[in-house]
Amino acid sequence: MFRKMFLLSLISVMSFCSAGFAYRLVGHPRIFVNRAGLPGVAQRAGGVLSPEYAAIKKVADQAVAEGVKTPPSRFRPPMDMVCAGICYLVERELGNDPEPYAGAVKQYWSDGSVLSLEGDGFFGFHGMVYDWIYDSLSPEQRKTYGDSLGTWLRYYTGRPEIVLKNGHWWYNQTWGPAHLNTPNTRDGITPKLFVALGLAGAGTAHEEDARRFLDSWARRVPSECIPAFDEMGGVWSESMGHGSYGPVAVIPWAFEAWRTATGEDLFRRCASTSFLPEMTRWAVYLTVPFAEHTAWIDDNRARNLGVFARVAPILAARYRDPVANWISDKSAREGWNEIPWNRFLSYDPSVKSASPAQADYPLAYHFTGAGHIYMRSAWDDPDATWAFFGAGPKFAGHSRDDEGHFLIAKKGWLALRAGGPGHNDWDYYAGGSLAFNIVTIYNPDETFRRVTPRDPNGVKNENDGGIIRYVYTSHTRNDRAEIVAYHHDPYYTYAAADLSLAYSPEKVREVTRQFFYLRGEREIFITFDRIRATSEEFPRHFFLHTPGEPSVSGEEKVITPGHVFSYTGNTSTWLSDPAGENGVLSTGKSRAFMTALLPEDAAITKRGGKGHEFWGHPNEPTAQYNHTGRQSHRPPIVPWRLEVKSPGKGLHDFFLRVIEIGEESQKSASKVSLLDRGVYQGAGLDIAGTPVEVLFATEGNLTARVKIGSEKEKVLKPGIITGSIK
Repeated sequence: MFRKMFLLSLISVMSFCSAGFAYRLVGHPRIFVNRAGLPGVAQRAGGVLSPEYAAIKKVADQAVAEGVKTPPSRFRPPMDMVCAGICYLVERELGNDPEPYAGAVKQYWSDGSVLSLEGDGFFGFHGMVYDWIYDSLSPEQRKTYGDSLGTWLRYYTGRPEIVLKNGHWWYNQTWGPAHLNTPNTRDGITPKLFVALGLAGAGTAHEEDARRFLDSWARRVPSECIPAFDEMGGVWSESMGHGSYGPVAVIPWAFEAWRTATGEDLFRRCASTSFLPEMTRWAVYLTVPFAEHTAWIDDNRARNLGVFARVAPILAARYRDPVANWISDKSAREGWNEIPWNRFLSYDPSVKSASPAQADYPLAYHFTGAGHIYMRSAWDDPDATWAFFGAGPKFAGHSRDDEGHFLIAKKGWLALRAGGPGHNDWDYYAGGSLAFNIVTIYNPDETFRRVTPRDPNGVKNENDGGIIRYVYTSHTRNDRAEIVAYHHDPYYTYAAADLSLAYSPEKVREVTRQFFYLRGEREIFITFDRIRATSEEFPRHFFLHTPGEPSVSGEEKVITPGHVFSYTGNTSTWLSDPAGENGVLSTGKSRAFMTALLPEDAAITKRGGKGHEFWGHPNEPTAQYNHTGRQSHRPPIVPWRLEVKSPGKGLHDFFLRVIEIGEESQKSASKVSLLDRGVYQGAGLDIAGTPVEVLFATEGNLTARVKIGSEKEKVLKPGIITGSIK
């Protein structure tokens, strides 16, 4: 009887194929696992993945004994229902009685109202479990539950199709959150896909809606979404912050569900530098050695790779990626995901696990879509140096206005953005330019978006002298900066960026930044900025945020006791600090020494301490207060900043800084001198007896010249080296 019902179901579903589209659905189950894959899943339940299955079965058995419970929060997935659905499939495949597990789910679903728009809202998970226990449902139950569940296919958009209503492919709410519920769900592509895959061919009132949604996926994802992901690359446009809320998980989930349901592998349609193929590299390069947490970029917060581990097995299997399986294995060992249901369903043990070092990852990598460059001194060493430099387009609304920003870490943070997780909606400082390590050009007549707050705690945008505020302008691309040069070898990493479009044309003709990192016993970072302003009356500053209080050379003048000081010297030093992060793995502290070589005769101000951490631009009269928001005093704790002000003579300015990284015990920096070679200016260093010269073009192409010891000088012209040089 069961075999007859299955064959009838299979025949009806297999014929569910719209004219003009090449997809064809297999019989249930379809989502993450299909009938052909069930034997392997059941075999792993008693073998290599037996600990994972034991954890899943424990939750499912409790659900059978006590009933499936509604999650205590809309943001917590219904794991007892998911586990019961998995156990139904596995126990049936093993020849055991699976009905108690399906029965627990059906008891929770009751008359179907919990699946409706007025129910618990977890429509993506309901669609997935409906698919898994489909064979346990009578025709009446399939219709009762499906008629309620199918109403979600028109949620928000009004049409059972991918609409991209108020969001692009690059926007997190277009795809929906990882809890597959309603908060922050617009199109909700992934949960709706699960619903459509579950209901297609089930004889519900929403058969046509399910077909329309699947047709829209089959039409639009290959032709529109994948090219958009190819353009964006491996860094989610809204950072790991909004990415971890949904897209990092739900986009691989959706692609994998489509593959298991239709046999069409859209993972293979992506370019090698597209979002899905590069996700593993992004997760790894984004991780800071001293704490194994992802870095504070855009609205990301320090977190381990447990977020990414949810989909690492899928990416490992589809791309034969050993590092993705290494992350999944690490997650299993360290318990990052309490109920590893996705690892159990998708893990491929034939893909051998390998760390980034074992996989011979280079020490730097350029994500060409986002314009993000990550660099480090070593793998598998918590004491290693790590840095980030970024300049690229804005793809989505949450992307911060931080082009040219950089971060440096060694045994804690040395250069970071301003403190507090700071949401764009909540405070001016976090949403504007002063939170980042950039240059400002202050035009007193410039205005910025959101001059009036939406509410007493809303965004208040005074003039901060910085970058045009594009955040929230749209969910489409804005070109505002470009990496024009990237070179990497074992000794150094170099990048150059044109930032001119990021600033108002009313105040600048050119803003560029060149970033140079020299590895070695004493590591050197050099930044060189070219500024061509439209008026010599516009003050120009370089800002650097440090979690540790810096000391500055020269005569000190106290402007505000305990908070604001000016200096006549041009060197400063400070110690690393974890900035409130937990789980520090490194030993001791590192020390940074900064020498400001250009502009000559620049004024240096140190500002910070409690009550001055988020001060406005020094030239803006309305901004002379501390801009605190709802989370300003939560980690990262970055209470100090250095402001280097140009004397402002003429329209051209050059900011040249050398930052040397050493151990805490290091008493002094290497000898540093300004080199003037006509159209090239730069730094000369004596590093433990080895002379080093790094020169930058002061006009024209963003070219650098590097000479180390007796080696022949290298000319680094604009151009991109992919990072394949180890």
